[in-house]
Amino acid sequence: MEVYDIIGSLLAGLGLFFVGIKTLTTNLRELTGRRFRQLLERSTRYPLVSAAGGALLGATMQTGSAITFILVGMVGAGMITVERSLPIRLGAAVGTSTMVFIATLDIHLFILFLLGIAGFAMAQSRSPRPLLGVLFGGGLMFFGLTMVGTSASSVSEIEWFQNAIISVNGAPIAAFVLACVLSITIQSPQSVAILAIAMTTNGILDTWTTMVIIYGSNFGGGLSTYLLSAGFKGTSRQIMIFQVLFNVITGLVLLCLFFLEKHGGFPLVHALVTSFRVDTAQQMAFVYLIFNVFGAALMYTFRRPILQRIERIWPPSDEENIARLEYLHDHSIDTPDLALDLATREEQRFLALLPEYIEALRMEPGLDETQINMLSRALEQRHQAIDDALAELGHYVSADDSELLIRLSNRNQLLGSLSTSMDNLCRSVTAAKKSEHLAELAIIVAEAFDASLVTAVEAIAADDFEELAEIWKATDDKSDKMRRVRQRFLKGGTDLSDSERLDLMSLTTGLERCTWVLHEVLTDLIAADELKKEIAD
Repeated sequence: MEVYDIIGSLLAGLGLFFVGIKTLTTNLRELTGRRFRQLLERSTRYPLVSAAGGALLGATMQTGSAITFILVGMVGAGMITVERSLPIRLGAAVGTSTMVFIATLDIHLFILFLLGIAGFAMAQSRSPRPLLGVLFGGGLMFFGLTMVGTSASSVSEIEWFQNAIISVNGAPIAAFVLACVLSITIQSPQSVAILAIAMTTNGILDTWTTMVIIYGSNFGGGLSTYLLSAGFKGTSRQIMIFQVLFNVITGLVLLCLFFLEKHGGFPLVHALVTSFRVDTAQQMAFVYLIFNVFGAALMYTFRRPILQRIERIWPPSDEENIARLEYLHDHSIDTPDLALDLATREEQRFLALLPEYIEALRMEPGLDETQINMLSRALEQRHQAIDDALAELGHYVSADDSELLIRLSNRNQLLGSLSTSMDNLCRSVTAAKKSEHLAELAIIVAEAFDASLVTAVEAIAADDFEELAEIWKATDDKSDKMRRVRQRFLKGGTDLSDSERLDLMSLTTGLERCTWVLHEVLTDLIAADELKKEIAD
């Protein structure tokens, strides 16, 4: 394969891989109903069971990096926590060791069938189900990794590649560094280890050098994962950094033990594997297995302090913090009465987050649009999480509480509509601010609505329903006022282009929509307060 072919295949593979990850994560998020999360939460409650499942997954798929990114997608979708994902990944590391013992499983045909069937089903469906998106995204991810591995593995057939490995025989540090570099280059620690074991069997390398190459190849696998993690943030990156530390810490510890055994005379890994009555190739395969078993035990033992350190350095992203519910959790549903009160607080918190849209408009050009996009995604996830929780509560609340549940569900729909309307309004404001004629009006519109919204939020927090009633009156129908504003611009001699006219219409109707939805939310809150007073009387 020519050099340009290799580079092209690598770039195409990486592109498909990242598109697959995004598709997988997006569709996994749509599958994360509360019941599904509870089932997954129960199945990952026992670390040994999770580790066994991970080992089976690793032995079947033979690609630790793909498993890592699947877990990244699951954590990003809110299906499991970072800590619950760790035993699965550590078990998968042990499972992937089987590649060194047996012939590599060829899943290329399976990936092609998966892509073909899922893609055909999505194309034929008017509204593809999330499960099809998950399968198609997973297929793209695996196909991308296969392209990367196939194109990069051709490097191992080049003569200089094999000569480089032979040149480090008897030089542990050089062998470790070379194995690390080769592992990053061909994106497969197993391939570097298998090549070294084959050379050991042929008498080209001694067993001590092969051990160091195995350690270095896994160390390089960790650095390779770190390079791929550059585009990830928050909890997604936490999983990848844990995997990086798994390879790096284990590699360094075993390298130190290597020198202690070789130069200090302490019987450790080399003495253990050479005592097995098997051929040299299998002895070295056991070294690869020991690396992963020892690393898994070490990292699991110290997982909490390591994870705490990771969380401090790579905390959850702003989007994840906004999307995460603060009061309702999976076990809140065990006490439905309390869960309804917590749902009320979640909705109040959701409303309190909406002024962040206007705060985003005050940022520098470019940053404001990025922030608005982030808020839109995060609040949509938060709204969906509240909706899922309320739907699940419907199976457990008493008949007396069913009316309150219906009211909360309706209010949540209004809040979701208000968030969407504010998202659209902010985009209209952003577009209008670019116009010399509309910039001032855009700022006035944003600040006017922000004043009403913030006042309402503060009144709700203080249980000041008299103030809330005043805001309710102030947010009554604004259509006449907005109509007069439009007429003043359109007939007042201001020379507006066609695009500016559209921006003006979008800006004013957007404010009308936001004000109307806020008025409906306040109507519901005031009615709920009056209902409480009637019940109390």
